[in-house]
Amino acid sequence: MIQAQVATLACQLPEIGDREGGGTDVTFPCRTRPRSAKLSCPKGLVASSNGEVVQKLAKIIGQCGLATFLAFSVGESKRILAREKVCVVLCDDRLVDGNYEDILRASEWSEAKAPVIVFSSTGDWPDYFKAIREGAFDYMAYPPFIGELPRVIRNALASIMASTVERATTKNSNSSRGEMP
Repeated sequence: MIQAQVATLACQLPEIGDREGGGTDVTFPCRTRPRSAKLSCPKGLVASSNGEVVQKLAKIIGQCGLATFLAFSVGESKRILAREKVCVVLCDDRLVDGNYEDILRASEWSEAKAPVIVFSSTGDWPDYFKAIREGAFDYMAYPPFIGELPRVIRNALASIMASTVERATTKNSNSSRGEMP
């Protein structure tokens, strides 16, 4: 069911901003969610030690149709990744207790292996190349251009679907060994 929702979200073009012109605050901190509450929609994680950055990124990721978990440290991010199936991670390049590399490693060890999109206030090219080499899905300057982040999120979701299909195809082709085509 979640795979179908991710596939649908990967093909949709989300709207930027609300129609009334007013803003809405996103207030879903991880610490107040009960452990037993399991969301049925695809989930994203926003990690930054800056509250304003968290709010803005959470609003954008929410407009893309993802339930949003907020983390203000690497430790909180690791706890969320360990217990929730997150399909995309947006994180600041530096957090109070670490950096994006710590979140990349946590994502690799998680069940979902969510793509990580890193944000930086500098957006320097050497930092971009380093992040991509380390395994980040993308490295973006903050604040992002209008429409840029939803496009990158759609691409990340599409890459998840492509890798899921590829794994299923490989699994099916391996299971039919010895059979004639």
